[in-house]
Amino acid sequence: MPGPAPIPTDANPNPTPMDTLQAYQVLGLDPGASDAQLKAAWRRLVAAWHPDRNAAQDAGSRMQGINKAYQHLRQLRQDGDEGADDIADEPASSAPPPPAAATAQAGATGPTHVRKVRLTLEDAVRGCTRTLRGHFTQTCDSCAGQGQRVLAQACSTCRGSGAVRKAALFGWLWNDEACLDCGGDGRQRATCDACDGSGERAVAYRRQVRFPSGVRDGQVLSLPSSRHGKLNIGLELHLEIEPHPLFTLDDDGVLRCDMPVNGYAWMAGRWVEVPTPDGLQQMRLNREALVYRLRGQGFPTVPRGPRGDYLVRVTPVFPAQDDPAQEALLDQLIARANQSAEGGTGPLGQWAQRMDAWTAGQQAA
Repeated sequence: MPGPAPIPTDANPNPTPMDTLQAYQVLGLDPGASDAQLKAAWRRLVAAWHPDRNAAQDAGSRMQGINKAYQHLRQLRQDGDEGADDIADEPASSAPPPPAAATAQAGATGPTHVRKVRLTLEDAVRGCTRTLRGHFTQTCDSCAGQGQRVLAQACSTCRGSGAVRKAALFGWLWNDEACLDCGGDGRQRATCDACDGSGERAVAYRRQVRFPSGVRDGQVLSLPSSRHGKLNIGLELHLEIEPHPLFTLDDDGVLRCDMPVNGYAWMAGRWVEVPTPDGLQQMRLNREALVYRLRGQGFPTVPRGPRGDYLVRVTPVFPAQDDPAQEALLDQLIARANQSAEGGTGPLGQWAQRMDAWTAGQQAA
């Protein structure tokens, strides 16, 4: 079982959402751990890192990270797929995201979760539907992110004074130190039940999104907010088109493919199979051409628009001239072609006739 991951000690007023795998690492658990194992690991780490029991300088920050990881996983398991069916086959909009000021004014619609989505080139050509799953972490509204609730009564540890006396210099002197339980203000505190002291709440989401044909790498798509648990969450999707092993998409939107072909098949005008975004297709070679245009089988000219042309460039490849069997076959092919040309009206036949006449004249002279 992996050990707990280190917890950052630098304070961050705007903490980033914790990754699920990172949360498991913080608690020293595998993703397949049961609920009982999750709770046991949390209790064990709390007992080891609580600032009242651990004098390490980073005990407080580690404690906060442990609570954050536990709350994230617990909330994720409680919510499950809640809110998964509130949107089906929702088209994504390519409208640019609103400015920060507009987003703040529209707070009632909920926060926006920014994430990357990778699509294959075929998906970008034809359009596709994907189910997106993830989680969003927000500040706990019950404790305003503090992880604690302030109670009406005085702190039981310092009895409302905000300070506790601790011995110093071998017990001969006593110093007053701020009470850790109340933060020095003398008021009793209790761990926030809503977030288990982490100060944050994680909400799981699942949305089915339809990506239109013709989306490009680097494009940003925005989805309106939808309800997930007690939170409205919008999505801002940053698209990445995966590199393709066969196709190349130019900046001008032209889809291309460079493929080698058998040189003899190219000379003979044979049919070959070429890859297209829709699968393999038969294409007839022409020894007068190296570039072939397949109309309407390329990338859409505009999102949701008609597909452009697909250009296939072939490179005829001939075998090396060190194979005796192939050399013999080539000799037979040349001899057969010469026989067919004798007495013919084609270029080779006419040339042979002119050569014979010239040779006869040379001999007569």
